[in-house]
Amino acid sequence: MINPVLAEPRPNKTTVAAPLLTLFTVLKPFEGEADTHQRNAIASWQALQPQVEIILFSDSDIPADIHLKFQCHHTRKINVHGTPLLDDVFRIAASEGRGAARAFVNADIILDHRFVQATERLIQSDWKSWLAIGQRTEYEMPADVDHANDDWIAEYFKNIESDGTSASIVCKDYFVFPADLYQDIPAFAIGRGNWDNWMVWHSKTSQIPVVDISKAAPVIHQKHGYSHVTGGRMSVYVSGPEARENQRLAGGRNLISGSTPNWRMDEAAIHKVRFGVLQFGKDLFRFARLLGNMAGLSLIALRSNASDCKAIHDNHSPGG
Repeated sequence: MINPVLAEPRPNKTTVAAPLLTLFTVLKPFEGEADTHQRNAIASWQALQPQVEIILFSDSDIPADIHLKFQCHHTRKINVHGTPLLDDVFRIAASEGRGAARAFVNADIILDHRFVQATERLIQSDWKSWLAIGQRTEYEMPADVDHANDDWIAEYFKNIESDGTSASIVCKDYFVFPADLYQDIPAFAIGRGNWDNWMVWHSKTSQIPVVDISKAAPVIHQKHGYSHVTGGRMSVYVSGPEARENQRLAGGRNLISGSTPNWRMDEAAIHKVRFGVLQFGKDLFRFARLLGNMAGLSLIALRSNASDCKAIHDNHSPGG
């Protein structure tokens, strides 16, 4: 049985029963597609209360209707590119959270009650420390979702059984761990490559079990574009300066070791998984498709940037 160290209750606030899980994330600006997807995700997390508490971080304004409902923090640490850094985010979540476990979840991920149930099973296990990860399911969410419909979450999880697509295992959108773990991590840039691999690699090298909870707790990743990404997706995750800095902080890419669990949870039990290289081999088709998509999007971004530069040049040329 795990006996994690819980954060002290915040002063000058009524003490209530501690939640099972403290869920935290870093938000994008609430604009366009990101506004829709973040509201969908947060609405699904809110449905998990009171077992879950939610802490939101952002470097831009959070809409008043969301700010009033949840604990919100302005990201205090950013890099020279203006990207929030995760060491401060994890530190505040460790200090402010009251749950027995923490979950960093990307802000476009839809969860249901099985996510909490899987976390509870790990808390009640014989392990003192553990890290839970999972494979996401890609799904094209409609533009308007009726959050007032009590069954909306269940309906979309049913839909992904026929219309969803499993992403590559290298795409990691959440990390769940006991409250006393990962209170201090390197100053990784959020949304850039290599930091997520470090989380898994570091756990395994520290003899901390890494558990794939995909079968017990599927999650929905809302398909989106990458128009917000400067330089294209390949630059952001692989070749750009922020990805390279994350790689330096992580001590390497750790792609295979950082993407493969050594335990797997299903509805019945938690099983040992061996031969991580073979797990990665089974995912090669999805991984190759991901690389192809990234390269294609990066080429589109380069062409778009070239067109923008030409337009600027033409507009500033004599007689232009």
